Amino acid sequence: MLRRLCTVIVLAGVFVSTPLWAAQLNRPQVEYSADETMQTEEGTIEQHVFVTPAKERKEMLTGSGDGAVQIFRYDNKVMLQLMPSEKMYMEHSFEKAAAQNKGKDMSQWDFEETVMGEEMLNGMKVTKYKTIATSNDGKKYGGFAWRTKEGITVKQDLLYKEGNEKKRIMSELKNVRIGRQDPQLFEAPKDFTKFDMAGMMGGMMGTRMGREGTDQPPMDRPSSRNRPTVHQPGTQQNVPVAPEPEPPAQEPSDLEKAGSFMKGLFGR
Repeated sequence: MLRRLCTVIVLAGVFVSTPLWAAQLNRPQVEYSADETMQTEEGTIEQHVFVTPAKERKEMLTGSGDGAVQIFRYDNKVMLQLMPSEKMYMEHSFEKAAAQNKGKDMSQWDFEETVMGEEMLNGMKVTKYKTIATSNDGKKYGGFAWRTKEGITVKQDLLYKEGNEKKRIMSELKNVRIGRQDPQLFEAPKDFTKFDMAGMMGGMMGTRMGREGTDQPPMDRPSSRNRPTVHQPGTQQNVPVAPEPEPPAQEPSDLEKAGSFMKGLFGR
């Protein structure tokens, strides 16, 4: 279960958001909200976005409030992954991600951008750009982007190539509304609990090892065959002792909550 949960959490971060090497190329000069459609090899998703020059929030929620929320803080280099239905969140460092994916670190890329012309797209005047980029170790990506004069990327179509592997990313904004965004949108709610995956796994492994290291049998409820009896005076009949009340149901652990959330999000 732990291996499956770890895999799902990683996939959630990859699938729900635009990769950082693409998202950081051009930051807007204004604040706005919009509806975004994004396509990758994993599939197509629709989400609502709230954007400032230094922050970004992406929501993929159902009518009941379940789903996923990601907050990108380009100012302090962290990404928050919120689980609203469980009132929990996880935190990921941009620097750690860059260390694990050196080829996708923007400082190691050379960019060449060419203006292709101006046009109207989704009711907005945009400039079409052609971009070609090459990393120090030979990785490449290229494609087109349509941006407004304020730097809003209304549409992009990018192809990333690494050896024989190719990944295509397409995104498009509709219903763009320029205006100041609530700063609280880019913070983890105060009533949310931070989910520490490494700490949780370590605690569970310690508990499991502790159980395996003891010779005591599992503490299940005794069956009626092993239940003590009471001898009543003047009779040979054995009367079974009344069964003990069921123990109160335990509150699910944080790990179980996260697992339930991920199963609901991905339908697994």
